[in-house]
This record gives sequence, C-alpha cells and structure tokens, in this order.
Amino acid sequence: MQPTYLPWSGYFHLASQVDTFVFLDDVQFERRSWQSRNNILSNGQAHLLVVPVQQAPQQTLIRDVLLSCDTPWQKKHLRSIQVAYPSIWKNPQLREPLTEVLEGPHLNLADLNIALISLFFNWLNIGCKTLRASNLGCGGHRSHHLAEICQMVQADTYYSPMGSRAYLEEDQFENFSGVNLKLSEFIPSAYPQGKSLNFVSHLSVIDVIGHCGLDFAGVYVKKGTHDANHN
Repeated sequence: MQPTYLPWSGYFHLASQVDTFVFLDDVQFERRSWQSRNNILSNGQAHLLVVPVQQAPQQTLIRDVLLSCDTPWQKKHLRSIQVAYPSIWKNPQLREPLTEVLEGPHLNLADLNIALISLFFNWLNIGCKTLRASNLGCGGHRSHHLAEICQMVQADTYYSPMGSRAYLEEDQFENFSGVNLKLSEFIPSAYPQGKSLNFVSHLSVIDVIGHCGLDFAGVYVKKGTHDANHN
C-alpha cells in the first residue's frame, strides 16, 4: 500500500490481516491524493488536512517528494486535531508521541507518513513486519511490480483492497505471478462521533481513536468487512 497521510480505518484493516506489509513508496506521487491529505471531523463535517510539499516533476516518486517548510503546517494540523479530538489531547500517551512524529525532522513525505502509520500500528496492536518497496529494488510496472515485490518477500498470497480488483484481473496477476490473490473490502460501520447528528464515514482512523478510544479502534479496524479469495 502507498504510504498515505493519516490513513482511514480500511488501510489498517488490511495491515491487520497480513504477515508482511510493504509501503509502496517507489511509485509516482499524485497531487491532490490521499498521499498528502486526509479528513478529520470538525463541527460535524469532514475537514481536510493537507501536507504542503515542494514542487517537483510529474514523474517524481513518493519517496522523493520533499516537505515544504514555508508554513508552520504541523502546528496547524496538531491544533485542528486538538480541537476535534480533545480526548487525544488530554492523554499524554497519545498526544506526546503524535506531536513528536508530526513535528519530527522529516525531510520527505514518505518518511513522515510511514512514521505516523507505524505509530498507529503500535496503538492498534497491528504486528505485521514492515518493509519499504524502495529498499527492495524491484522492477516491473503496475501488477508486474507488485508480483516482483511478492516474490522478493516470498509471499504465497497477495492481499489487496477490492478497489484494485479490476486492474489485477485485467493484468491476469495470478496467472503470471504464481501468487494467490485475496481481496478485501472494508465496510465502515457507524460509531459514536460526539455531537454529530449524521455519521461521517471514510475519515482518518484518528477519528475512531478520538471518539471511541484505542481499545474500540483496535477491534473496529479488524471487523466490519467482507473478505474473499479471488475466483
């Protein structure tokens, strides 16, 4: 999976089901994507947090995207999280490591995102081994690149979100790779969101943590799904 910013619960569901999780940081960066942004809940509505990055050529890989230091965006994001989720801010065991990672000396987007995701893995008791694709030196394009990664880590099964099904089938991933394909679709169920009248789904997992606590969030990301082997 690409290292995205403050990912949603479905991201962590997938990670909770695997032995090895590879951060796909050696693919092209896409502006205005979840790679550099995500939503939290503010006043009952989705509120977008965007990480500013430096201008770069269109073909720049995620691992090479540099953070912009022109504005104090980290403090603004932390302030937004503080206002939206006071329970996180009142708990030093959550506030302090989150602040440390967000304000850390990260030079590029991938390092920041991976550090945040690793923190959430720890909070949610997700114990998969993690690797960075850029350290594996695999070639190929699209599903062929995924196949090379699977072969490099000696995987017999590739676990994929349902949204990737179309191109994996089009490329006949299982046929040429020799790797089993397992598909998962995370269906978010409603949970209490403070005084919000209507449930807002597909927010950063920090929304679940902020409203319901770590114990609930750890169970939530592992449930509410339909998983299936590829036929």
